[in-house]
Amino acid sequence: MNDLELFEHYKTTVYRYCLYMLKHKGDAEDICQEVFVKAMLADRSDLRNEKAWLLRIAANECHSLMRRRSRGRDKEQQVFLQNDPLRHALSVETAYERRETAVEFGSLLGQVKPKFREVLLLYYMADLPMAEVAEMLGLPLGTVKSRINRGLRSLRKLKEEQDIHVKKGSDVHVSNY
Repeated sequence: MNDLELFEHYKTTVYRYCLYMLKHKGDAEDICQEVFVKAMLADRSDLRNEKAWLLRIAANECHSLMRRRSRGRDKEQQVFLQNDPLRHALSVETAYERRETAVEFGSLLGQVKPKFREVLLLYYMADLPMAEVAEMLGLPLGTVKSRINRGLRSLRKLKEEQDIHVKKGSDVHVSNY
């Protein structure tokens, strides 16, 4: 696979991973660009899995950036559906529902601890097998399974808390005297 094919085939996956990890569109774009520059300069002759390799580079770059940044930065979440080729084929209602779901999921995922968020993104979004996620992160397979489980439990708990909060808000009645 040449450089252009590599970029075209994996740009969305790498960008989404970076965006969910960094929660900032500009940072995700910068890191995504760095990933592909490094990939294009590297020797890929005996590479087995390009996707896992690119996501490992992206993970390393994201971790480096997060280490350099202070925690005082405002959180920002952007929706990926801007470049979704299916959005033009969908009805307005379906597109709106997908956008709302993506925003809600991104918001919940942003509240999950980074070590859990990372394995969830690699396993579910990047569709990597658990063994590759473990190899990529340099973790035992059992740790990856545990983090996926704990990350999912954390997401469920956040969703339940959100649903309870929404339900309580809808129980408020206003009466006119």
